[in-house]
Amino acid sequence: MIRIAHVGAWSRNYGDLALQNGQMRVLVEDAPDNLEFLPIFCQQTSFHADLIEYINDTCDLLLVGGGGLVFHRPEDSSKSGWQFNIALEDLQRIRIPLATYAIGYNAFHFDALKLVSGAMDHLKATQTKAALFSVRNEGSKAALVRGGLASERIDVIPDPGMYIKPHAFTLPQKKTGAIKIGLNWAGDRPHFRFAEPWEANRTALIKSLCDAFLKFERENGPVQIYFIPHLVDRIDSDVWPEFQKHLGDRAVNLEDAAPHIYPPSFAQSSFLADTYRQMDMVIGMRGHANIVPFGQGVPTIGLGSHDKVGFFLKEVGLDSYWLSTQDQPDAGGLTAIADLLNRVYTNRETIRAGISEAYSKCRETTRQFHRRLFESL
Repeated sequence: MIRIAHVGAWSRNYGDLALQNGQMRVLVEDAPDNLEFLPIFCQQTSFHADLIEYINDTCDLLLVGGGGLVFHRPEDSSKSGWQFNIALEDLQRIRIPLATYAIGYNAFHFDALKLVSGAMDHLKATQTKAALFSVRNEGSKAALVRGGLASERIDVIPDPGMYIKPHAFTLPQKKTGAIKIGLNWAGDRPHFRFAEPWEANRTALIKSLCDAFLKFERENGPVQIYFIPHLVDRIDSDVWPEFQKHLGDRAVNLEDAAPHIYPPSFAQSSFLADTYRQMDMVIGMRGHANIVPFGQGVPTIGLGSHDKVGFFLKEVGLDSYWLSTQDQPDAGGLTAIADLLNRVYTNRETIRAGISEAYSKCRETTRQFHRRLFESL
């Protein structure tokens, strides 16, 4: 039996819960022995002396990640400046092997701070301490190398959110014959997601998206837009009334139509995966709203300004399918969005075949990393 202290953001976000689910699945598949997990929710856990001794005494591996942990949340009061909340002196008290697993650089594009002072020094110390240090994409690796980490000691492995296994979920209000488009909107920290004036730019993007959906429908037939929130407390649904105003009954908010799978939970994350599996294509503003559909073989279009979306799409050869708002707040407007929707829908079978090939390569990369990980114990 191998016992893993598994550190990550295991609580309020369906994307992170899908990641946890997929990561545990492939670790179990590849492990040389039975596994047992001690989940540790990083955003509400400080690594104090007694907890460290408990981990040392009862676990064989301290695994930090996956997820976008290279990110400063002021509300966490983290001692490290990122989401591994352990003081430098306590880091040295860890006696069992430590590894980071597909962690991601998660700073927002329009957040001038990026990371607090001291975070990179802590990451460097973590890299020195770790038996293996891995990130989830080349973009994250480049950001950490700029911060002073040793490039040769950074492995790049896939985000395991792509490995979650779906379980049959009954889509609410499903219309026979309609083209199903999944839409994930990220409602938190809008002032970091949009250029100023962020309210006006957010409204402009919503209007352009909705107009593009209507244009796509005129050209291809009836559509059904599934609005798929990831966060608790209706944070992602904050803008839902604006979409509903433009789209009417073409749009279904999963949080309202299927309240039985909210708030997000680990136990129900396979239903989120199956929701994405049933879409003809997905537009995702969150990282895992691209990663999870990719793992289900569904064509995905990135949306918004967050670098992690572009990082992932580039990693799997889909970087031309990003409706970026870094330079154009409305992602190029109605015509650009509608053209991309048409291009993806027209070429969906070719895209699916490319996804299948890329997924197989990702799984082999993960398998090889797991071999080294378990050999380090």
